Amino acid sequence: MNNQQLKNKIMRRVYATWFWNKSKPVLFLQLPLAAIFLAIQHEYVAFRAVASNALTSLESPSSAVNYVVTAFQNAEPLVAFLGVAIVLFTVLALNSIARNVLVLSGMNAKSAIRIDK
Repeated sequence: MNNQQLKNKIMRRVYATWFWNKSKPVLFLQLPLAAIFLAIQHEYVAFRAVASNALTSLESPSSAVNYVVTAFQNAEPLVAFLGVAIVLFTVLALNSIARNVLVLSGMNAKSAIRIDK
């Protein structure tokens, strides 16, 4: 094994360790909370009925927006809160993972590191 191969092997481990340490809050906090909220919301919402109603409203973008707005206006506060929390945790988790992958791939590394601090 020459020096370059050894350096590459060490750097892969360093990058993997860095990615694991940056991803722990996402994997052990954000995504489990989103899953817990989804399980709680499952008790209050009939997802099959919502999905079938949503599919009929997808004729145009304006009808889809009207459906979402009406659904949140008529939803109980707990259901609306859980829906927003699920979307928020999922978007934040995906954003964090995407930022970390971009840093590892070397694309836009300076801005991603500055944002992630």
